[in-house]
Parts: sequence; C-alpha cells; structure tokens
Amino acid sequence: GIKQPVAAILDAAAEHKADVIGMSGLLVKSTVIMKENLQELNQRQMAADYPVILGGAALTRAYVEQDLHEIYEGEVRYARDAFEGLRLMDALIAVKRGVPGARLPELKQRRVPKRDTPVAVEEPEGPSRSDVAVDNPLPTPPFWGTRVIKGIQLKEYASWLDEGALFKGQWGLKQARTGHGPTYEELVESEGRPRLRGLLDELQTKNLLEAAVVYGYFPCVSKGDDLIILNDDGSERTRFTFPRQRRGRRLCLADFFRPEESGETDVVGLQVVTVG
Repeated sequence: GIKQPVAAILDAAAEHKADVIGMSGLLVKSTVIMKENLQELNQRQMAADYPVILGGAALTRAYVEQDLHEIYEGEVRYARDAFEGLRLMDALIAVKRGVPGARLPELKQRRVPKRDTPVAVEEPEGPSRSDVAVDNPLPTPPFWGTRVIKGIQLKEYASWLDEGALFKGQWGLKQARTGHGPTYEELVESEGRPRLRGLLDELQTKNLLEAAVVYGYFPCVSKGDDLIILNDDGSERTRFTFPRQRRGRRLCLADFFRPEESGETDVVGLQVVTVG
C-alpha cells in the first residue's frame, strides 16, 4: 500500500485478473497514500472494476468506511485482520457472481459525528497536582545511564506470549455461533498450540529473531504535567509531557516523581525493546 506505487498494483491486478485489490499500511503516512491510490483509481475510471479492502495498524474502520468510502467511486471496506479479509473476499465474490442473497456487510457508522471545527473544552478547575504522596523513600538505582542486553534466547520470552490475544484476536479461533462443532478450548489444543509450536520451532531452528533490550536509570524531577530527565550536572536533558485526568483524582504520570520544588532528585527507569 505504500512501498508499491499504484501503477504497479494496477498492472499486477490486470495481469493476474484480480477480483479485489487489497492494501495494508503500518505507518500513519499510509493513510495519505491509500487515499491517493483510491483517487487514482477514480481518475482512471477503474473504481467499478476493483473493490478495495484496506487494513493495517494505521487505519481505522471509521476512516475507511466513512471518509474513504465518500471519495471512492467503487466499493471499499476495512478488514481488521486476515480472517475478516477472507470473509470480505467471499462476500465480494458472491456479489460479483450474482449469488442470490449475497451482500456486503453494512458500513460502520461513527459513534461521534465528525465536526468541521474543533470544539474548545474547558479544563475543570482544581489543583495542578494530584494527591499522590511525595514523601515515599527514593529508590537507589543499580547503576546510572544505559546498558544493552543481547543474545536473549527465544525460550526466555516466548512464555510471556498472550495466547488469548493471539488465538482469539489474531487467529480468530472461536466456537461456531450455532454452538455446534469444537469448543474454543478444543480448537486451542487441536489448532492453536500446534500451530504456535510449529512457528516457535521455525524461529528457533532458522534463527529468525534476535531480541535485544536497552535499559537504564536516569535522574529526574517533575514539574506540572512534565517529567524532566536530568543530566549528571542537574541540567535538563529532555522532558516528557503526560496527559492528566480531567476528573476524579486528576492523576498524571508526572505526579509519581519528586516535584522540582522539593529540592530532591528522583530516578526513572526506561527501556527500549526490539525484535528483528
């Protein structure tokens, strides 16, 4: 959807006599590129020939089925994952072939109407800091600065995998709505875990993943909604601004660190994890 120019996508669709075009985007820039691709299909008068399925982390159902649907002259639908994409493909092909009763799922409507102009929101009056205690003992870090850990074995972090999110959310394992057929637990044992074990074995034998962690401890203080990271000499290194609750205790992450006016320096632990 972003690394392939639309001309290449259309050439491949024509060469392979595709019924549907699918595009997926991970980065926010993808939302702009996909909109431009749909406009290009309109300009080439090819929208009626190619229904489009869009997905990926950068997109939302409302953006695709409301905003992009308004500009595209053909059918465009959002697929949360590959399983929904397959169901959409079945529906699109059935409609194209004129199967009696075949139809596409209804377009998703926004829960909140889109506004043309921003609405100012008044912040409620209240203290600038919540009631989080500021007299708790300060921790002593094992070291200052950063350290890097490499060569983490797959077995050391594979056990932290959320099987429920994987089996249900990503792989779509669930009992049929009719109540017939295998239960979810049976599907996990017969399909989910065997498939997962196969993938983990492949990752291990082919050495496809190399996990690493960069972590460290840094001196810091808070000021309002900001967490200020300090250099060794006490000067400001950088700062993070966090949102504050508008109601209730009006908590903010910055409240959990010593305020600047206390004269004490707190410590924050940060980490960056990468797998690739």
